[in-house]
Amino acid sequence: MFLLFLGCSSDNDTPEKETLKPVTYEVLLFEFTADTGNNSSRLHYEIKYTNPNDVAVKGTSSVTANYNGLILTPIKRVPPYIEIGANSNYTEVYNVESVHDTQSLSPEQIKTYYIKFISAEFVFAID
Repeated sequence: MFLLFLGCSSDNDTPEKETLKPVTYEVLLFEFTADTGNNSSRLHYEIKYTNPNDVAVKGTSSVTANYNGLILTPIKRVPPYIEIGANSNYTEVYNVESVHDTQSLSPEQIKTYYIKFISAEFVFAID
């Protein structure tokens, strides 16, 4: 009789990947000016992202807002990625003034146009 025992070797040299905790956010400022007086509007926000992990993380931010009744999450071009050190913070500052399209919007429409913050998220980059 011949017995053959096969088993899986345990490879303790390979570290297990740590499950990352989500990066949290805090809105420090979210301000929309529909009419700056220069035939333009301005969106200015500052969002602080906090990495609660013991390792640095890399990724991109995603901000969702209500644009006059239309919920949008603009897609950002990456790279470059945002890198947040272990147990650290990163504050994203967005401050853009945009010229009005006066051919498609009346002055009354411009005055009532709004942008309201809905949510933010930090999306991890996958290496």
